[in-house]
Amino acid sequence: MRLAGPPCRIYRLSETIPSQKAQVRRLNSVSTVLNVPKADIYRFGDANRATPVFHDVEWSIKATDSWAVVGTGSGEKSSVFDMLMGHLRIHPPPPPPGGLFPFLANESRDPHDCVSIVSFANKRVAGGAFYDYTARYGAVREEDRITLRESMFPETINDLKSQTRIALEPVSTDHKLFDYLAERMGLQSLLDLPRIALSNGQTRRARILKALLAKPRLLLLDEPLTGLDVENRATVLAILHELHAACNPHIVIGLRMQDAVPEWVTHLAIVNEGQIKSGPKAQLLAYKTKIQNATALRGEQVPHIKLDPNAGEPVVEMKNVCVTYGPRQVLKSITWTIRKGQRYHLQGTNGSGKTTLLSLLTGDHPQSYTQLGGPSDSRYLRLFGLPRARLATPHLQARIGVVTPELFDAFPRRAPGMSVWEAIGTGFEGGFVPKGQDGVGIGLSEDEREWRIRRCWEVLEALGPTAWRSPSSPTSIPQPPTSSSSSSSSKIPSPSTPSSTSPTLHQFASLKFPDLPVAAQRMVLLMRALVAQPPVVLLDEVWSGMDAGMVAAAHAYLRTGGGVGKEQAVVVVTHLEDEVPWDERDGVVRVLLKDGELSGAGEV
Repeated sequence: MRLAGPPCRIYRLSETIPSQKAQVRRLNSVSTVLNVPKADIYRFGDANRATPVFHDVEWSIKATDSWAVVGTGSGEKSSVFDMLMGHLRIHPPPPPPGGLFPFLANESRDPHDCVSIVSFANKRVAGGAFYDYTARYGAVREEDRITLRESMFPETINDLKSQTRIALEPVSTDHKLFDYLAERMGLQSLLDLPRIALSNGQTRRARILKALLAKPRLLLLDEPLTGLDVENRATVLAILHELHAACNPHIVIGLRMQDAVPEWVTHLAIVNEGQIKSGPKAQLLAYKTKIQNATALRGEQVPHIKLDPNAGEPVVEMKNVCVTYGPRQVLKSITWTIRKGQRYHLQGTNGSGKTTLLSLLTGDHPQSYTQLGGPSDSRYLRLFGLPRARLATPHLQARIGVVTPELFDAFPRRAPGMSVWEAIGTGFEGGFVPKGQDGVGIGLSEDEREWRIRRCWEVLEALGPTAWRSPSSPTSIPQPPTSSSSSSSSKIPSPSTPSSTSPTLHQFASLKFPDLPVAAQRMVLLMRALVAQPPVVLLDEVWSGMDAGMVAAAHAYLRTGGGVGKEQAVVVVTHLEDEVPWDERDGVVRVLLKDGELSGAGEV
């Protein structure tokens, strides 16, 4: 039996937050929100003679400004938010009495409660161990039955205690704000569903709502739009604009260099190569465009190769496939044949069933076992010519290269963690534990072992820091937080032609995977998906968190044939067409999943 919330009444924005004029009047009494005088930014423990994370930073945010932090280097944007949260050292420190946040000088609350951040890096689990992300498809464990309301908004549960409190007290502003935002964000109908069954976009909107309910004075949102469909992007942006205009809270959003800047943003802080350039949006848009153009040229120089969409044999065959949870039908009569050499762009709104559909392709969904397997059947699912029940899971994992938000969250990060080389090497078997002395598997012939080592170095060369770095910063690689984070490079086998691999790649390959910035972790997992050259590659929101240089390098590698060849099938899931490495000139096929039904697949 589920605990439901109280009946929802929809309030106007003016009823849910204090008067905009009153808020602006209060902020204008202390007109400066953020004050960083000319200073260098260091990691704690670094001497002032060390290389700073950022140098010569001079940044001031006024109460009437609307700011976005735009990042270009791997991890640099996140470091700006780390600085604002007090996780980096500012030298010299902002002077008293206002300090870093002058507008909090007279705040009665603890300043730590007044500044909040929502970052969409990865879901941390206890100890950093792997967890079974496929549980969401069955939701059979008791902890998997916990609803969105129970896990994130327990204060809205309509139990006896809550009923008594509500009867004796007027409805609080929190409940008004909750009802208003939950309805606007499309979350009301999801509150009493198991949280584990929700899509990534739905969960992301819930996390933003949770942060707003805490009523911070300053809210930092790092890439709040990534993973949201077009309609929900517009809705979330409109809500953030309303709340920011009312100064409750003051909002600073983080964007990738390739992201469009919202119209209501008036100022930019662009992070590039250890510098933060800040000022009015009109003055910095040209600088942003210059950086974008420099990175985009790498992808545009790769020629288009027309593929024959019907040349290869089928690797996935679906006919009238359905997925139901009791009375709820998630997928309805899906018919889709995927052949070797085909490139698909799978589209659909948040919650349309894309993740469930992909879980059938990988064989992770329990209902993939219940589909029939014969071509003469009226309903069937066949993977590599066989029904799911006849395919061993390790064999299937080795034949499908996958990057999804679920896998990114679940990938092991237990301290001290595997190295970058070991993480890539797990892609040959599709598992989550490095095997063999060289980290590329066990029981291999010498030829197979040498090929796997060569492939690891190939993907490192194509997608490592030497490919996405800025031309003006040839030695830049993601830096771990401590010098103890790199493993011994003696465990990493040398390439067959050592002179062809730079010391930068050797250093990067030896770093600990958990210590990498989020964007670099995503690149490593893309290398893992591609390293074995599997027959099927599934890329679900793979570019989330990556800067423009990384995306350009990945697009170029995928389109040249080195990343995926003509004998491999690829399905890309993204809400933005320009994030698909291929277009109509390459023969990409766009399919749409809407209300559980797939259109555009073509072949029956």
